[in-house]
Amino acid sequence: MRPQPLMKVKEKQLRLIGAALFVQFYVVWALGFANYVPQLYNLDVLRASAVLLVIGLLMMLSGYIKDMARQVVADKYFRALMIIYAAAVYYITYSAMTTYYQLNIWSSLDTATFMQSFASAALYHELFYNFAVSPFFYNHASPILFLLYPLYLTYPGIPALMTIQAALATLPTIPLYKLGLKLFGDRRYALLTALAYLLFPWITTYLGGAFEVVILTAPFFALALYNLYMGNRLGYWLSLTLMMTTIEFSPILGFFIGLYILATKFDWLKAKGRVALGLETLAFSLAWLFGDFLMVYYFSHGSINIFVNVWGSALSGPLISITDSIGNAIFHFTTHTSPSSSSSHQAALSLSSVLESLVNNIKTGLHTKIQSTVFLMLPTLFLNLAEPQNLLLLPGFT
Repeated sequence: MRPQPLMKVKEKQLRLIGAALFVQFYVVWALGFANYVPQLYNLDVLRASAVLLVIGLLMMLSGYIKDMARQVVADKYFRALMIIYAAAVYYITYSAMTTYYQLNIWSSLDTATFMQSFASAALYHELFYNFAVSPFFYNHASPILFLLYPLYLTYPGIPALMTIQAALATLPTIPLYKLGLKLFGDRRYALLTALAYLLFPWITTYLGGAFEVVILTAPFFALALYNLYMGNRLGYWLSLTLMMTTIEFSPILGFFIGLYILATKFDWLKAKGRVALGLETLAFSLAWLFGDFLMVYYFSHGSINIFVNVWGSALSGPLISITDSIGNAIFHFTTHTSPSSSSSHQAALSLSSVLESLVNNIKTGLHTKIQSTVFLMLPTLFLNLAEPQNLLLLPGFT
């Protein structure tokens, strides 16, 4: 065997140390939260541990950070993009902060939900409890809170929360520059490709409101597609997984990405590999969807069906009808109670009734749904009507 270059060995060691620093926060927090080591359940200790987590995250990403630094020095267009990106994040965060200084009630209430959730996990031995729902998972399946929690603890407050949201929501800007280079072979067009996402009105205006985990679905969706186009399998699965953790209906997007893969040719995938990746994505998405369903059903004690949250969806009605009987059966089996009268009357659904409900839901406000979907999809630049299979990327809840 040929010895590995010293630089690669050091990078691997750096990543391992970074991974250890990343994991240590969750070990410290879990031991303190569960009262196994009460001394660790202290805000100062948790903040110090969270800072170490951030350092570990930077160490794991050191290779990408070095590559970006080299590109900033060598490429004036990428350098301009990074300056615009930093300015945009500052502008969006500043704009969002003004709503709180103006005492905007809706921004304050929604953001306070997350701040109280994080405070409950850091101070009161409660898992993301807040005044609206207790716990947060009572109504939403958002495991990404576990990842956002230590980032927030490094500097608890609204500015930190809004900065995290703005930075993550605009993150696809950087890799989209590379995608533009691949597509056009021209750095000027690559810059325009990245700016088309960063400066799209949905990005620069919608982020000026409250903090919402659902906002983070879009950037991870875009990153999953970017890695798919670039042939980065690891990056694809990581981005797809992060997207799944944001909100309970994000697996529906993953399902349609799987269909898109099956219908599209990629230069880095042979036919068998494309079919395998598409089927794996479909299975992964369905597993996440079922897991989200069970998670909310468990924390809400069987009172909340996640498909109620897919507001205005054509699929909402049929999915609620199908899953309610499943959820009730599982819930009552695990709690050793007999089904209530409201659930026992549910008979097996016929295919015709499901299809009829679906068609009726699609007809209701169809124009508004199409307009809203197209508007939301525009910043990702992946809606190319010249290739009909790209329509599969449209969210399936229209």
